[in-house]
Amino acid sequence: MAIVEHPLLVLKPRPWKWLGVLAIGVLFTVAGWWMAHHAAEPFKRGVGWFGLLFFGLVAVVSLIQLIPGSSRVVVTTRGLYVKTILRSVHYDWNDIERFGVAEWTQWHGPFRQRHRYVGILFVAGSKHLSRHRRMQAWTTAFWGYHASLPDNYGFKHQDLADQLNGYLEAARKG
Repeated sequence: MAIVEHPLLVLKPRPWKWLGVLAIGVLFTVAGWWMAHHAAEPFKRGVGWFGLLFFGLVAVVSLIQLIPGSSRVVVTTRGLYVKTILRSVHYDWNDIERFGVAEWTQWHGPFRQRHRYVGILFVAGSKHLSRHRRMQAWTTAFWGYHASLPDNYGFKHQDLADQLNGYLEAARKG
């Protein structure tokens, strides 16, 4: 007898964000093409080719992100399904200790940039802890969490973490 999973919440990336990334990627791809074909110096032509390839890749990735179903998080009665461009992973509720906000600040000269993610902390002995030990040791030391969600899906980071913690508590009780 199969266990029926009920989707409780489906989170999708915001399309306006990816349309903006697509516009920037296309703009700089065209600029790279122009530079590669019209620059007189070989160095500038090389920079143009680099820009063409890099920002062309950015445009392709943003197009893939705009395809419905290519990237999302589905919260079910059994756990969390995270689907991104390159992989799909399932986190069972029994493997998760809690969700929280991972935050750090990066300085660019006089300017500061704050980075925030919804972090996932696994319970001791989880199957997700045994896979990539070196990388998780680095991320745990850096953020305080073992993994993170790829986006905040239009929510404030703390609100999304609190909502996911609510689903986690409901799964433990039920």
